[in-house]
Amino acid sequence: MWATRTWFQQAANVCAGVCMLAFLATTTASESKAATPEKPVAGKQIQFPNGTWSALPQTGPDGKVRQCVLVAMRPRAGPAGAVDTRLIIGRGAGLTFVITDDKVPSEDILDDEGELVLNDHAFPADAFTDGSNSLVLHPGNASGALSALAKTVTLRLHSAGAGVDTGAIALDLPSDALAWLTQCGKQFDIAIDRPTDPNAPALPVPRSPSPAIASGQATAAGPAGIEDKQKIGGWDASELRNGDGTVGVCFIRQHYAAGSDPGARSFATFLAVSGTKGLSLVLKDSGLNLPPNQPVDQATLAINSKPFVGFSAHVLGNDEIGVFPQSGAALMVALGDGVSVAFKSLVEGMDFPVPSGVVPWLRACARRWNFSFEQPQPKP
Repeated sequence: MWATRTWFQQAANVCAGVCMLAFLATTTASESKAATPEKPVAGKQIQFPNGTWSALPQTGPDGKVRQCVLVAMRPRAGPAGAVDTRLIIGRGAGLTFVITDDKVPSEDILDDEGELVLNDHAFPADAFTDGSNSLVLHPGNASGALSALAKTVTLRLHSAGAGVDTGAIALDLPSDALAWLTQCGKQFDIAIDRPTDPNAPALPVPRSPSPAIASGQATAAGPAGIEDKQKIGGWDASELRNGDGTVGVCFIRQHYAAGSDPGARSFATFLAVSGTKGLSLVLKDSGLNLPPNQPVDQATLAINSKPFVGFSAHVLGNDEIGVFPQSGAALMVALGDGVSVAFKSLVEGMDFPVPSGVVPWLRACARRWNFSFEQPQPKP
């Protein structure tokens, strides 16, 4: 599905070893009576004496351990029932907390404003979906979160971008299980704070959830919020504020230059979702000098070499062209997670990549602020 191997794919590989562990977590503890945890052995499943948590150093195709997995079925607070809860130290993302929950959205989400709450201490975390019903959180302060687990009674996973808030989950994590997880990570040389798979991209820096209201004062760089940038797949992502301080646009962009000379031709690609205009794509080329507010004739759009139809293109400024889909949701589906895009017209041609993570971030930001990808219908 994705153009490159991503942290989503690293997390997706968990199921092969964890699905069996979820079953083992419900069986009796007769297979493991040791007072102290066994030494982790690649591919060997163990169950801890209380019969709740099971563990596995899971191997990859190369036979080497790629992640250390602890898993249990933990009851939710309230009527929602039990959820499959996993603690993982893996080469794709380091220390992660994973729940399997039917409330997790089916599409790809990357929320850099997730929260992992251990007792009453909140750790900012990257939250991303894994398949159709799993949410994965990686805390920015991984060592602090791992240490806090020793005293954690309740665990809460929260991601407004994924639309998930588990409420308090009773963790009931025995000390020998936590010792096993720590030992496994060290024994197989898996870092907890970063990806160690050379094919895995860097994770964005987790941030505390954005306030509903902040400064609406514009700056020399543009609208309020544009200077607060987060790197997502190499692109700059920002939440732009209206004059009243509310978030008005989820905005992610990339700038390019044709050379290093000060006067070199420059290009930019912008993707935006706003509460008033839905999803739009803007292409900027300093070599253009067009009359504004004019339609762009004979425009075509191809995504991974497949034509995308159902859009209009207009000149926004003398060097900017806006692309407006008839269905923003359809364009989001077509963009997937890691694609190449080609725009052609009588006045402009531009080929550019949309890296993995860009659309999942945009989707999470839109959900966080309740923005639709569709343009509002004009009032009669």
